[in-house]
Amino acid sequence: MVEINRVLAERISDAARLLEEDSDDEVVLERLTRLAVKLVPGTAGAALTVEGHQQPMTFAASDPRLDGLHELQFQLAEGPAVEALRYNEPRRIDDMDTDHRWPEFRRAAARARFGSCLMLPLRTDRQPSGAISLYSGAKAAFRGSSHDVAMLFAAQGGTAVDNASVYQTSQRMIANLHTALQSRAVIEQAKGILHAKLGVSPDEAFRLLSRRSHHTNRKLRVVAQDLVRGDVDSSGFR
Repeated sequence: MVEINRVLAERISDAARLLEEDSDDEVVLERLTRLAVKLVPGTAGAALTVEGHQQPMTFAASDPRLDGLHELQFQLAEGPAVEALRYNEPRRIDDMDTDHRWPEFRRAAARARFGSCLMLPLRTDRQPSGAISLYSGAKAAFRGSSHDVAMLFAAQGGTAVDNASVYQTSQRMIANLHTALQSRAVIEQAKGILHAKLGVSPDEAFRLLSRRSHHTNRKLRVVAQDLVRGDVDSSGFR
């Protein structure tokens, strides 16, 4: 029996910590599949699936056999991974040979030498929703404490995906802010040049920059950069 001790709990909580290199969702999903195989007892392979606009898509899989098993479920529009996404509920098969649900999937999984599986929705505020699928070569691998570990892992996995989204949004906001600040600085420089060369007020200088931007169909920031670099003469703004 697996003991959920402090060390194991701390290792599972690592799934929710966003590493520096986890700058996009695909990296996070790949990282979670590797952690699932390492941390959830009995797991031989793991895959992460996201609900798409037309059908689910598997974005990360630790074992190439899982791609085919998931593609089969998507084509049939049925299977434990499909239902975990559709209903946001866990689905488990303890024995691929004796379970009566999803016969085509079970036969394919048995041929791939998997004896049992567990599909868990990721608890996340994001849309589309996601699910993690765990496969084992043994039968009844995800009962008892192994099931509890998997549930804890799925909860932390959802947090990690949410964190990735927050991180990406923050990075985009920072990049946009830097661009805005740089644009503002170069526009102020260009206004200063026009004020000095043409003797116009700051408001009039900005109007001249805007007019040239409109007439040349170029961004105001680019027009200002040309003037600051000396690529155009200030007299051309009259």
